[in-house]
Amino acid sequence: MSKGALWVVAASISTRSLNIISSIVLARILAPQDFGLLAVAMSIISLSQSTTQTGFETALIQKQERPQDFLNTAWTFELARYLIIFFFIFLSAPLIAFYFNEPRSLLILRVISVSLVFQGLRNIGVIYYKKNLDFKKQFVIEFVPVIVYVSVVIPLAIHLQSVWALVWGSLTSGIASFFISYIMHPYRPRLDFNIQRAKTLFHFGKWIFGGSIAVVLKTQGMSLFVGKYFGLPTLGFYERANVFSERLLQQVSEVVWKVGYPAFSQLQDDPNRFKQAYLKTLQLLTFIGIPMAGGLFVLSRDFVHLFLTDKWLPIVPLMQILILQAGLGIINTPASVAFQAYGRPSINTRISYLGVIIFAAIVYPFSLKWGASGAVVSLLLSYLIPSPYGWYMVFKVIGCSFFEFLKPILIPIINTCIMAIIIIQIKGKFLAQVQFAEFLGLIFVGILIYGIMTFIFEKFTNYGIYEILTERIVSMRSK
Repeated sequence: MSKGALWVVAASISTRSLNIISSIVLARILAPQDFGLLAVAMSIISLSQSTTQTGFETALIQKQERPQDFLNTAWTFELARYLIIFFFIFLSAPLIAFYFNEPRSLLILRVISVSLVFQGLRNIGVIYYKKNLDFKKQFVIEFVPVIVYVSVVIPLAIHLQSVWALVWGSLTSGIASFFISYIMHPYRPRLDFNIQRAKTLFHFGKWIFGGSIAVVLKTQGMSLFVGKYFGLPTLGFYERANVFSERLLQQVSEVVWKVGYPAFSQLQDDPNRFKQAYLKTLQLLTFIGIPMAGGLFVLSRDFVHLFLTDKWLPIVPLMQILILQAGLGIINTPASVAFQAYGRPSINTRISYLGVIIFAAIVYPFSLKWGASGAVVSLLLSYLIPSPYGWYMVFKVIGCSFFEFLKPILIPIINTCIMAIIIIQIKGKFLAQVQFAEFLGLIFVGILIYGIMTFIFEKFTNYGIYEILTERIVSMRSK
């Protein structure tokens, strides 16, 4: 896990750095409505993918007995699924354009939906890199399409100065992902419509299917609601707020999914090691992720002003709400990974559907009263309110006590709050206007304060984070 985590972290930092740079450049060149147009197309595609999710890939990773017997079947049914989605979107594009009263979205949808064909044809053999924790090769598979995207989208944005730069960039990235999958792995899939094997995979994957529908109903449903109710420019603001808040912080949680899920799956028959792996993962993730969320929260306005320009200042309150949601996700992610790896994905599905019900009940009245910020608050509450049920299931399924669960979470929250208060005081008393040098200085001060507070808790409360970090470093060196 430690060796794999090193490569996953490297991949996340590399891809996220390139994406942040490209996002900042694109935000300066393109208008909010351009991002709104792309968000509509991507929401439709994501909605179609998630509502037809088979969960086959997840089942193959979790399955420990002869998963190779199921590869061709999984690839065949996934290809069929993507082809059906492609034709559905291509044919229904006029209706979607009419619904949003935006004729330009018709051609955008049809062009970008072509990427679905390449996604369906992608080599399923690369799943072994995740299953066997070979994240060095997984790094290449993920990084190359990002390089291709950035290399294409920025020159096109400068030249075209329209949404088509984003469209062609996304399509090119999808094609690059298809080719790299066959270059990196020797497996060559072939058609195999074996219904019995498909049923075996779907027995586990049905919960992934149910959970994915619930997630997409909230996330993509939110985008479609904002686009229809508030208009495409507001959707563009929301989409950029998401990019520079929740999606940015999700990179931390994704490391746990990419490394933790296959590793936890191998520990599912050893309850004690499984529990210890969960607790250490929770402690390490909150130690890193919560201060990142806190720092971004207090510096969000300065970040937007300095890097995106003042035309994007309306996204600041949206960013701050989404940062709180991402912080909650950081706390809940290890449990979600553990439930799925333990063979209990139904727990995640129940939590997700409870969130959908809450979101559907409050999104319209909240939007009516507080506008786009109210809509985003409703999304936050749809994650917050079901969380206690997930925590209860942690105690029941994984077998940890309330104190064992609370300790890794409470200490980083306390340290982050102290860090945030001091940064706010420094800004208020000494900095009338934050420039680039002051912005970097505040980040350094935040890291320093958080480190000092962590040292104090480590010394007097047996926090244990230094032991975990030392274990990881020693483990990676031993490899």
